[in-house]
Amino acid sequence: LILVSEMGTGGLFMSNISFETGEAKNILMSANAFLTLKNNLVNNIGSYKTKGFLFRFGKEFGMEAAKNYLQNKTRKNKTIGEGHARLGHVKDVIFMGEIVKHPDGTIECIDTWGKWVESFEAELHDQNYGLATECVCHTLCGFASGALSYEFGESIIAIETQCVAKGDPCCEFEIRLEKDWLPEQQELINLYQSDNILSELEMTYDALLQHKHMLEKISTFHSQLTQNVTEKQSMDEILQTAYELLHIPMLIEDIHGHQLSQIGLTEQQLESIKKEKKNLNYLEKKHNVSYYAGSSHIKLITPVLINKKNYATCSFFYFSPQKIEDNDYLFLERISNVMALCILYEEAQFEEQQRMRSSILDRLIHNQNIKDIESYFKFLPFKFEPPFSTAVIHIQKLKSNNEIIDLHDQLIQMSRLFKKWELPSIFAVVGEEIVLLNAQFNDKQAFMKKFNKIFQEIAKQNVNYNYVLGMSGAFTEFKDFEKSIKEARVAQRFPNKKLMTDYEDLGMLGDIVTNMSLEQLHEMAKKTLKDLYNFHDPRKRELLHTLYVYLLNGQRLKETMEELTLSIGGIQYRIKQIEEMLQVTVKNASTTAYILLVIQALILSGELQFD
Repeated sequence: LILVSEMGTGGLFMSNISFETGEAKNILMSANAFLTLKNNLVNNIGSYKTKGFLFRFGKEFGMEAAKNYLQNKTRKNKTIGEGHARLGHVKDVIFMGEIVKHPDGTIECIDTWGKWVESFEAELHDQNYGLATECVCHTLCGFASGALSYEFGESIIAIETQCVAKGDPCCEFEIRLEKDWLPEQQELINLYQSDNILSELEMTYDALLQHKHMLEKISTFHSQLTQNVTEKQSMDEILQTAYELLHIPMLIEDIHGHQLSQIGLTEQQLESIKKEKKNLNYLEKKHNVSYYAGSSHIKLITPVLINKKNYATCSFFYFSPQKIEDNDYLFLERISNVMALCILYEEAQFEEQQRMRSSILDRLIHNQNIKDIESYFKFLPFKFEPPFSTAVIHIQKLKSNNEIIDLHDQLIQMSRLFKKWELPSIFAVVGEEIVLLNAQFNDKQAFMKKFNKIFQEIAKQNVNYNYVLGMSGAFTEFKDFEKSIKEARVAQRFPNKKLMTDYEDLGMLGDIVTNMSLEQLHEMAKKTLKDLYNFHDPRKRELLHTLYVYLLNGQRLKETMEELTLSIGGIQYRIKQIEEMLQVTVKNASTTAYILLVIQALILSGELQFD
């Protein structure tokens, strides 16, 4: 138990009462020591709790001082507050009003207020902290409250209303019964009366211990997930480990909002998440983690950043009755960091495999060392066996802008989806196209179905891009690769506005373009198209386009008119000019079929293009 003994304003005497002998031993506590105590309190428990700590610290002084003084002397109740001056807290105390104890035992404070002259707390604060924003003499308030409460046997609270430390002319206080203070002072009184010093320290210790345990848990969590990455575990396996530790449903999505991995979520919950995605309400943000609320769940989301670029997102989901813990966002941030490492590893692995795959295709394209090429297949992560097929992919931007199509990023997207759909393929960038060599081309119908689904999904992820694919026929010997890539390019050029065209669907037209040389093709076109063969002439090119659309639409004027946005009279006039140039009538079915075949052959060979 601690109290202040007579010392003057230069320092404070503190008395440590021995519980065995009841004797008091005085020890000196300097003003600097008090300042050190206050600084440590502020740094460890905060300025708000320090106010309550100092009040209760002073209250213990006041109660012990009153107890000792009343046992030894008989004095008027007014002078009990003046113990401040005797004990070195202040130079003087001006006390006004009166505290009355009525015969029935009730206590009344009548106009009780006062001033502290040269408060040591105000002086210390002014010297070491500068101008305060609130009253700072909490120890003095506690001392007065403790002394008076002990003497009168009822809780009396002194509250400072003016303070020299915040620029007031004096340190002024008011004294009232605790129950008589107005509601606006109740928060301060609750802080003053909240607990004793020992409990406050115990609470601080418990909070620090809990914080220490949380940091240890987060560190262990992060270390374990990082270890999983170094062991080359997949994203699904790492997420499984995280879920076993946290039991929080998780979802990893790419920047297009497509699922990369998830755990702990049912199909029904995933559907609910998808429906509410655009209607979530923003709640708050902690570090890089944003909080959102929907009608059925709460979502925590953070980006997966690599070199300050967003590659994906990590999310926690909470469905009733599961509750969010205060530190969950810290775990989500760690998962995000680990996912970044996982993506980096996947990209490094992809780069390594892609170099080998590109090397295989380059050798096939340039017909180099094909005999021993199969020895490299053992390094691929799947069986690569005949029959094979070749695909050529051309990508165009739907809207013209300065953006360059990142073919490397397109390869990464394709790699993930081909892996997801278990299609054994190797691919490489050749010029401005992507070439794919597909293996195990046995069940063509099933293969083409998966192929279509993959590129429908890629098209959804890249809404500003248009994908046009051509697929060759099947082959078993690599000596036929050159022919297959030619077939794929012919199919890719076919202007049917479809995502994918199979070379075998072209029939005789495909064989003509594949097996005929350009010289032969041009010679045939020159004989068939006559004056229209000069398609570099803008007017003749326009007429040739009109003829092509007219024949594609089965010589129906209405459909041709709508596609070319011309009047029927305009189309009829052009058809008449075309017939004069060709010296044939377009009503002859066999003639028009042959003309259409020649025009399409020119288009498929890349010799003719219409805007």
